[in-house]
Amino acid sequence: MNSNQLSRVLELLKAEKANEAQEIFNAIEPVETVEYLMVQGIVEQKFQHWGKAINAFSKVIEIEPGNTEANNNLYLIQSIINFWNPEMFNP
Repeated sequence: MNSNQLSRVLELLKAEKANEAQEIFNAIEPVETVEYLMVQGIVEQKFQHWGKAINAFSKVIEIEPGNTEANNNLYLIQSIINFWNPEMFNP
């Protein structure tokens, strides 16, 4: 796996070039490393593929239980999934 490719994917995401980032990421050979799984989770989160993002961040936490970024991203996704606006239900 090329660490430079993963860095490039993150740069493209920051530059709001998500489709290009996803193409490069999809060309990288999958591996079960914290670095790869974090980038995978971030890419999936960007495209609102919540289940895939949760799986990636959860694997990071299995490998590295104290990973703050993965824990924060999981919390954020859970907040998005559980969000509901009470005003929508008021007639």
